[in-house]
Amino acid sequence: MHSNKEMFNFDQCRNCNFVFLNPRVPESQLKNYYTKFYLPYRGSEAWGKFGKLVENSFKKLDLRKLKRVQQVHELNPASLVLDIGCGKPSFLKMCKEKTSCKALGIDFSNEGWKNQESEYEGLDLRIGQVNDLPKSLKPDVITMWHYLEHDYTPSDHLNYLKSISKSTTKLIIEVPNFDSSSRKKFGKDWAGWHTPRHTSLFSPKNIDLLLNKNGWKIEHLFNYGTMDPYLLHWMSKMEEKGIAWDKSMEDEIVPFVADMIGFMPKKLLQRKLSLGIMTVIASPE
Repeated sequence: MHSNKEMFNFDQCRNCNFVFLNPRVPESQLKNYYTKFYLPYRGSEAWGKFGKLVENSFKKLDLRKLKRVQQVHELNPASLVLDIGCGKPSFLKMCKEKTSCKALGIDFSNEGWKNQESEYEGLDLRIGQVNDLPKSLKPDVITMWHYLEHDYTPSDHLNYLKSISKSTTKLIIEVPNFDSSSRKKFGKDWAGWHTPRHTSLFSPKNIDLLLNKNGWKIEHLFNYGTMDPYLLHWMSKMEEKGIAWDKSMEDEIVPFVADMIGFMPKKLLQRKLSLGIMTVIASPE
């Protein structure tokens, strides 16, 4: 999702199979890769006259995220949900609207909510890094929806989040699964690479090691997530095609829907065979 054809290199650890971008783009230059080409920031507007249809699918995604949270902690007005890498904070908005909980989102830029203050009124939205969060925070639920693969210091940040958590805090992490059928199918065109924004690519073995090292114990690990695995499949096909990511997606809607229908039987397998996403539920040790 960028305008040029830069090449990037990933290395893989022989012991734990952790995959990491090497070298990484300097953090000071990251903003150059979160531009008008970045589809998550474009949202439903990228789909032109079909934007309303896409907006509804985003709302369904936020509902699935909220359902996942409610499965590990029943939210109420006293609860605090902390969303790391909140981007466009529609998920936090839904949490607050549906449960009246306290909602805090943090991201390295405000591109996801800039000039939309009234849309997200009542949310605590901050620009900064994880280590900027106060020690007194004590969230009930910490969510990372496709954030950890972007993090330059995941170990440090997980350790810090442990230090500001309660013994009952639940951590929910959803990331691409390197050990998945879609990565093996698409190879260099797999959308999970997402270079150079993704600096880490995890599989079940090494995310367990990372969490244990930093004081978290995995309670559940699922071979699927709230994100529809078809989206990773579709983005990978678009990478094969060499699509211009800054264009209007209107003319892609018909093949998008047709291919999605053909993909549906595969989704029946996602609980046993990872189609590209995994979810971790963890608590402090």
